[in-house]
Amino acid sequence: MRNLKQLFLSLAVATCMVSWLACHFEWRGGGMPKIVWNKSHPDIQGLKQERTTPSPALQKDDANSTIRHGSKASWNAFRGSDGTGIYTEQNILTDWPEEGPPLRWKKLIGGGHASFSVAGQLAFTIEQQEENEVVVAVSTTNGTVKWTYEYPAKFKEYFGGIGPRTTPLWNEGFLYTLGAKGHLHCFEANSGKLVWKKNLIEENKVELPYWGVSASPVIFQDKLFITPGGNQDNAIIALDKKTGEKKWSTLNGDQTYSTPVLLNLNNKLQLVVSVKSKIAGLDPESGKVLWSRPWKIFMNNYNIAQPTRLADDKLLISAGYGKGAEAFKLIKDKDTLKTESLWKSKSLKTKFSSPIFWEGYLYGLNENRLVCLDAADGSLQWRGNKYGYGQIIAASGHLIIMGDAGDLSLVEMNSSEFKEKASFKALEGGRTWNYPALSKGLLFIRNSHEMACYDLRRK
Repeated sequence: MRNLKQLFLSLAVATCMVSWLACHFEWRGGGMPKIVWNKSHPDIQGLKQERTTPSPALQKDDANSTIRHGSKASWNAFRGSDGTGIYTEQNILTDWPEEGPPLRWKKLIGGGHASFSVAGQLAFTIEQQEENEVVVAVSTTNGTVKWTYEYPAKFKEYFGGIGPRTTPLWNEGFLYTLGAKGHLHCFEANSGKLVWKKNLIEENKVELPYWGVSASPVIFQDKLFITPGGNQDNAIIALDKKTGEKKWSTLNGDQTYSTPVLLNLNNKLQLVVSVKSKIAGLDPESGKVLWSRPWKIFMNNYNIAQPTRLADDKLLISAGYGKGAEAFKLIKDKDTLKTESLWKSKSLKTKFSSPIFWEGYLYGLNENRLVCLDAADGSLQWRGNKYGYGQIIAASGHLIIMGDAGDLSLVEMNSSEFKEKASFKALEGGRTWNYPALSKGLLFIRNSHEMACYDLRRK
């Protein structure tokens, strides 16, 4: 009996040792790496085989995937057309079955943290395939690839892994993409034909950020805004969107990971940008600095989350690394604008995900836990579940949360109580930091292993 017990004990120890050796450590956004059975990575061979398989017959709504010049798209850029992360094109399905809403398609994809932009029946993203970054246009109907463009570029760092970080931008029939090493391309969106290209990291002679270029391009009228950083009044640059030629540049400082956002403030459209240790508002026409405010973040002094408009004269900025959130007011002082702090809170320490402002309240991830704050004074209304270091968008009075392990959740935007209505495993393949995208009631999600489209249209 004793020998039998020793045998079982030895087998148990051996099993634990094998299990331990089979596991991996992977950083998911917190202070310490997590133990995972499989590290996040793409299946490149499977992807190539899948994409060489003959495409199924086109469905009726995919027969004409051409995007007309001058047409509009509801989710043509990072966090939607207006950069707020709030989808208003149509009401969506908010009563999800236990297994989740209807899956339209699921396909393999390359590495990276890019999201989708969508126009017509095409969805655009950027992926990593071995030594190349690849711009991809896929059918919104069945996920088949319509065109690709690849070029030599491979970015890798320990914490975030391999691949591009930014989201393509579609505008009036053209697509603008920015790779993790600063490769900027302009394409004809329907065909993938290259129009122009450049690399502002090289042109500005600046160092690549540790986590790679992560701020997506932004467009206004005939100008494309890029934030390469620089110390010769060239940290923020406006390019002619048709030619790539420089129209103006301004500010000094290192680039951050925060995508600029166009906001109506003080009855004027402003381009709100960040450079290291600073947030500023610019006139998008001329590049004139209208105001600036110091914004220093402990440990990682590079802003990630986007600024959030609270009112015509009020803004919110937020960050992780113990920083928290701060609301401030813009005050007119003759021909300039001054800033004045309104409140600060440690209850909204955003890291990768920008908060959602809705009907007077802020919803966002405080590190990895969902919270709701009163935007008037920053007071905490409730703490919800943990979703890891995921991403949040909003539609039809609900939050759609893409958790960092591939779980998709639906939470009611209710300032009185936390109310999760659904949660299910939507993606396999590990770490998921990619923002969801919504267009025509279809939800597009991805990570570094697979992409999927869920149908959120009301029947």
